[in-house]
Amino acid sequence: MERTHAWQNAFHRLARCYERRATVVNAFFDLADTIITVRSLIRRAWTTHR
Repeated sequence: MERTHAWQNAFHRLARCYERRATVVNAFFDLADTIITVRSLIRRAWTTHR
């Protein structure tokens, strides 16, 4: 869990919350988690299926 928070901190938009609506903030977190997951899958596929 702590590693996930560290990865999310790389997204500076999430470090400072400028949005007023919680749905927008949750959407940004979901987008960041999706990007983190896709990057991990690409990295794993690149090293495995080379």
